[in-house]
Order: sequence, then C-alpha cells, then structure tokens
Amino acid sequence: MTGCTRSLKIPLKIGITCIAGQIHLLEALPGTAPSYAEAKAEAAGRARHPRQVLPAAGPDADAPQSARASLLRHLRPNRDQMPPRASLLFLRRLSTRPPHRDHPKVAALLGVLNSAPSSSTSLSHALSRAFPSPSDAFPLHRLPHLLPLLPSPLLSLRFLLWHLTSSSPRPSQHALSSLAASLPDLSSSVPLLLSSSPRPLPLPHYALLLNISAHAGLFPASLAVLRHMRSFGLVPGAACFHHALRAAGSAGDVSAVLEIMSGSGACPTVPVIVAAVHKLASVGDFEVAYRLIDKMPEFGCVPNAVVYTAVLDGMCSFGNVDAALRLMEAMEGSEFGANCAPTVVTYTCLVKCLCGKGRVAEALAVLDRMAERGVMPNRVFMRTLVEGFCTEQRVVEAYDVVERVIGDGSVSSTQCYNVLLVSLWKVGMEEEAEGLAQRMMKKGVQLTPLAGSSMVRELCGRKRSLDACYWLGLMEENGVLCDSDVYGSLLLGLCEDGHIHEASTLGRKVVDRGILIEVSCADRLVKLLKQYGDEELASHILRLRRRSEGLSF
Repeated sequence: MTGCTRSLKIPLKIGITCIAGQIHLLEALPGTAPSYAEAKAEAAGRARHPRQVLPAAGPDADAPQSARASLLRHLRPNRDQMPPRASLLFLRRLSTRPPHRDHPKVAALLGVLNSAPSSSTSLSHALSRAFPSPSDAFPLHRLPHLLPLLPSPLLSLRFLLWHLTSSSPRPSQHALSSLAASLPDLSSSVPLLLSSSPRPLPLPHYALLLNISAHAGLFPASLAVLRHMRSFGLVPGAACFHHALRAAGSAGDVSAVLEIMSGSGACPTVPVIVAAVHKLASVGDFEVAYRLIDKMPEFGCVPNAVVYTAVLDGMCSFGNVDAALRLMEAMEGSEFGANCAPTVVTYTCLVKCLCGKGRVAEALAVLDRMAERGVMPNRVFMRTLVEGFCTEQRVVEAYDVVERVIGDGSVSSTQCYNVLLVSLWKVGMEEEAEGLAQRMMKKGVQLTPLAGSSMVRELCGRKRSLDACYWLGLMEENGVLCDSDVYGSLLLGLCEDGHIHEASTLGRKVVDRGILIEVSCADRLVKLLKQYGDEELASHILRLRRRSEGLSF
C-alpha cells in the first residue's frame, strides 16, 4: 500500500478541507476502585497489624538522584516474599429507588401522554405547557427508571426527545448510554417514529436519535434516520455521520453511510474518516480501510498519524496483533511519510493489545522502541503497561517498569506508584497493594485522591470496614481527601459490621462537614442507627440525604 492508485469501491463525491484531527485513548478507570488497608482494629479488639505513625507525605520530584534511587529501593517489595494471588474484587452497588406511577408528577405526565395528539409537535407543546422546566420536573438521572413506565415505547422515545432538547445542559455520553439502555424496544420505536412523521423532525431530534442509536448499537435505526433526513432534502452534519459510523457493525454498514454522505454532498471531517477506517479495520477489512486512506488526498486531506493509529487500533480490536505490528513497523520506517510517525497514543494502543494477548514481554520492548525515537511515555501508557504485568501476576516486572519510567523523568514517581497501587487492587492482589501503600506513605510518596478513594471502597467491599476506617483517618492526616461517596459507603459498612463506636465517630465527622449521602444509603444508615439507639445521629444523617431538585421518586 505504497501508492494512491487503488480505487475505492464506494462512491465518494466529497470535497473537504481537513484540519488535523485527534484520536483520544479513553480508558475507564476501575469502576470500583482499589484501596489499601493496614489493619487498625485496636478499638474493636482485633489488632491484626500494629498501627504505625507514618511521616507526612511530601513531593520527591526534585530529590537528588541518590535519594531517588534509595526511595525506589525502599518502595520495591522483598523479591523473596511475593504475596499469593488474592481473590477478585467484590463490588458493592447501592440500589436506586424506582419511580411509582402514583407519584403526582408521574401521574400528570401519564395524563398528558395519554391525552395528547399523536404528532410529535403537538405532544411537545402539551408537555411544555404542563412542565415548563423539564429538568426540574424530571431529573436526568431518574429518566432510566421513568421511561419503562410510560404507555408505549414510541411515547417513551418522544418524551425523551422533548426532555433532552428542552433541557440544559446537554446530557453527557455516559448519560445517553444509560438512557439508550433503558428505552423499551428502541429498534422498533425509532422506525415507527420516523414513519409516523409526515414532516421532517427538528434537526436536534435527528442528532439525538443517531447518538442514542449508536449507544444502543442499532445500525438499522441509524440508517433509517439518515434516509429519513435525505427524503426531506436535509443534509446530515458531520456529527450525524460520525454517530452512524459508531453504530456500524460491518464493512457494508460503513459503505452504506459513505454512500449517503456522497449522495448528500456533505463534507466529511477528519473524525468521520478516522471513525470509518477504524470501524473497517475492527471488522477485519484492512484493504478497504487502506483504500479509503489512499483517497484522502482527493478530498483535500493529508493522511497523518491519527488516521493510521485508528487503523492500528482497529486491527488490535479485531485481534490481529501481527498486522498491527507490521503497520507499526511501516509507520516507524516513514513508509507513509514523516507526519505519520507513531505517537505515544499509537504505542499505547499496541501495548494494550499485546498485554491483552498475554504478550507482556513484547509490550515491555515497546518502551525501547519509543526511546529510540524520542517518544516519551505518559500516564495512560504507563497505566496500560503496568496493568498488563499486574494482570499476569508479574509484580517484579511491574516494579521494573515503574522504576524505569521514573528514571527517565517522563512521569513523576507519585503518578507511577499510584498507578501501580490502583492496578494491584484492580487485579485483586490485596496484600501487595497494602504493602505498597504502607511503603509509599512511609517514604512520603503522596497518595492521590483517586487511589485513596479506591482503597477505601475496596476495603469496604471486602468487609474490612475497620481497616478502611483506619486508613481513611491516616490519609486525612496526610492531606489526602477522598471522594464524598466513600464516607457514606464506609459509614454503612461500619454499621452493618456492628462497629458502632467507629460509626458514631465517623458519622459526626460527616455531619460536621455536611457531606451529602446517597438516598438509599442514607435511608439504610438511619434505620441501622435507630436500631442501635443513636436517634440523634440518625436525624442528622436524614438531613444529609442527597436529593436532586424537583422530582424524588
């Protein structure tokens, strides 16, 4: 694929002026984050570990080289005493109360939906008259529980479109994903909505339908939306095509989207092309992806590292590691031009793929390739590589990676060791994680709020509420502030485990600070505290229940 002579089998009449695009490597941090615990339990008479007073944490970034080497030696565990494999993480999820049909606002909504005319426009007007402020009447985070209660899937969809286009700010992609999952029979309701609309929908409705369909993975619905727009002479925007490509599941799907784009005369943006080649590569159609890249100069675009990184990541998603390695070699060899040299994002995609296949030795060798080309690792690359070694229980090599990256100076020791700590908890290596956290605090390597919060959550999930309580206090003494939800979870864990003295102490700290507690957690706490006879604290906790403005189901 060295020339640009191969023809694309997809009709494309496109003229674009490209601006350099950018691929973002989005990696979710562990949903239930890890945590560290050093057993305190003296108050309950079960002192498993002696309590130690650690020195206050402080930065070490400017320490002399000899001092840094000494720090690294102390943070590395004894190689002869590696801990056994720990059990997998236990995730605790707090329930959310579902709405009730007899709630006054729900009843009013059902009345409007059952009596309003069938057209979308008339229904929107009726809803706006009844509920001038949709976000106050029906908070966004409650909609996933409300939508299944509505009279029909079509009315659920129409209500959602009205709510989202009438509210501000716009929902996040995470919120849209949750809403898409809660909509009943979405695969049928979208075509039904389109077929029952003799006139074009408002443009924001089309964009939302495509976005929701993409989150639900419903390409037929996405294609129906694009064709409905074209039937009225509307030209979908670049974002509409991008959403449709996200929902595509095959090379034929990608071809269908590009044909509509060509027929509408739309000008695709770089993100659209990147999405197309990534989807083609992820379903194994590498040659069509390359041919689309070859066509880019005809559209006024110059292929760059972002585009080829998308292809490489698609190859990794498809599971063809060898093809990804060959593409990486071509990029490193400037086969596609100097502006197509691999970036840290490209190397991160490759490392993630290698680690996922258990080829961690090859993943480690990527660091050498990067060093030869002057590409410095960042925190995301670091996390990807360290998690790969931890997943394989190769803790010694994980420490080697940390110390090497710290020595290069590209990522700080604080970031590196916190990444390692979170990774150890994520793979269930409890004893090693605890030991690392202890050494970090002794040597003045500050825990981040993420790592600290993860530690407490993990200990609560393992029913080690006394340990979590001890470490929460220790982290606060060292200036580490945990997330607010940690306090409610820990307080509930202490009460459930019968540690009333510790629960009372923590509870009064929560009250003094005014930390809000999620509704279901607060209700359970109030019930337990009353059972233990602490009516005063129960009444204070009751006032800290985190409620959204407006409707509370």
